Amino acid sequence: MKYIKNTSKNPWSFAVLKEKIAKILQANNSVLGECALINIQRIYYLSIIAIPLRIINIFLFTLTVSYDTLVLKTWSQGIIASHFILLIFMIGFFLTTYKLKNKIEPNTTMFVLQYIAVIVIMASGIAIVTFDQLVTTNITPFLLICIVSGSVFLIRPLISFVIYLTSYVAYYYLIALTITNQQVLLSNRVNGITAIGIGFLLSIILWHYNYTNITQKWRIEIQQKQLEQMAYYDPLTGLPNRRFFDKLIKQEFSSMQRQGHESVIIILDIDNFKNVNDTYGHPVGDNILRQLAALLENNVRESDTVSRFGGEEFVILMPETSLEGGYAFAERLRKLIMEKRFTIGSITLRITSSFGVSLLRDIKNLEDYYSLADKALYLAKQCGKNRVEIACGSAETADPCEK
Repeated sequence: MKYIKNTSKNPWSFAVLKEKIAKILQANNSVLGECALINIQRIYYLSIIAIPLRIINIFLFTLTVSYDTLVLKTWSQGIIASHFILLIFMIGFFLTTYKLKNKIEPNTTMFVLQYIAVIVIMASGIAIVTFDQLVTTNITPFLLICIVSGSVFLIRPLISFVIYLTSYVAYYYLIALTITNQQVLLSNRVNGITAIGIGFLLSIILWHYNYTNITQKWRIEIQQKQLEQMAYYDPLTGLPNRRFFDKLIKQEFSSMQRQGHESVIIILDIDNFKNVNDTYGHPVGDNILRQLAALLENNVRESDTVSRFGGEEFVILMPETSLEGGYAFAERLRKLIMEKRFTIGSITLRITSSFGVSLLRDIKNLEDYYSLADKALYLAKQCGKNRVEIACGSAETADPCEK
């Protein structure tokens, strides 16, 4: 009997667990920038709320009748000092985040500031609850800062765990400085674990929720770009298609009306391209179209747009260009195409193209913007191909212009 070796990995092996943890860390790292931007916004609004509250708290404690005992004085002064220090930090947070909140790219300051804000808020809660133990046994301030930190800030789980663990250790030892009753101390330490647990749980839930939202937003953006690519770009050459070009022409007409400049349309068509497909096959023909598209893109200006209308026909929009300038440019392209060797594997071919050039004007219907240039292309074909023709007049009566 032959035994089939089981090649599947043990899901609980160290290597598999290490790989899963690495993937989780990598996934969490991918959203750190987005989370930093969100945290800066939240720190800004949190500081707007916290600053007046801190001022009110300090004001109330300051106006209170002076206390007779040292314990009460220590409690009052400690609470005032804690709120005052937090107020200073909150003012600093407000001034810093006011400058950062409108930025769209995260930076080092944002990454550092978000952690400082969490640490300061946690430290202030621990300080306040420590002084509160002089007059009360409740730990409400500590519970509140755990909930606030967990439900406001987007902190990755590993860092959140370290922050909450460190905070509990500080809380555990500091409250012992002001609690003399061991039973109360034990009770508050146990209750502190609950507060930490609630805050950490909220932090995990908030992180997971926002991580899911951010990654879903990215997927939607990618899908939208893919749909846009499919809708507005030619899949063979990667050039804008007819639909994209139609939208561009509308914008160019508006620009021409505002600024009063001339623009040129150039239509070019590969001569005898059917013979290439019939002789060498469509894959070779497709490769020539891709090479020609690259040649055109590499030789137009940044302001020009090359589009594939279909088959072997390409259209170029040249904004702010005269008819003479468009003709000269088309003639240069014609020579470049004629001189280029198109190599596909062991096959090397030369091709020629015919060009029609016209001004983008005298169009009654916007959909007919290419008609004049198309008639000029027809003239080039009729006059022997591998040439450039320009046409004047209207789209209905196109005549060859004198060059």
